[in-house]
Amino acid sequence: MIREQLASISMNGRMAYGIMCVEQFLLSLYPDRDWTILSEQMWPVTNMFWDEWNERFMEIIPKYLFEFENYKEAEFEYLSENDYAEFVKLYSGISDGEKEDVSDPVNFLLLALYRIEEVYAYASIPGKGEECLDILDEMMSVLNDASVQLPDVNKVAFSSFDEKNGWGESFEGRDLSFVL
Repeated sequence: MIREQLASISMNGRMAYGIMCVEQFLLSLYPDRDWTILSEQMWPVTNMFWDEWNERFMEIIPKYLFEFENYKEAEFEYLSENDYAEFVKLYSGISDGEKEDVSDPVNFLLLALYRIEEVYAYASIPGKGEECLDILDEMMSVLNDASVQLPDVNKVAFSSFDEKNGWGESFEGRDLSFVL
């Protein structure tokens, strides 16, 4: 049912829904952690060019954050040393970025957002963007498997797939955040 609803929602709306899934998962399983720094990095995507967002966002996904032993070795382009230390602390004990599958759900969910951007980067969206819908299905399965309630898809229904060749109009996604 949700997949059918998402099919009529723009890519911007779908990305927002994916972010809502990430936040819902994190707040449900790790409510004692302050997810603000992560949410502040996720939400700009609905209001900017996705490729610009992705360059910054990639640096905070556990897979890439932990690719090197320390901050200096990584030579991050956008991530400050203070923010690096905050993300390391935030993910401590819940993700080491070594597995890209559901056995590391935090890494998996954040990589899914990255994959949503990559699947149609610099291309037109074929049909209703089935690959994006497949990624969102995978994300929703992670939430379902953890008994986490799915976000209300109606909150992104305002953003139509009929706008801007499926991409939809830009909007302030922060307004949909469960964290900010």
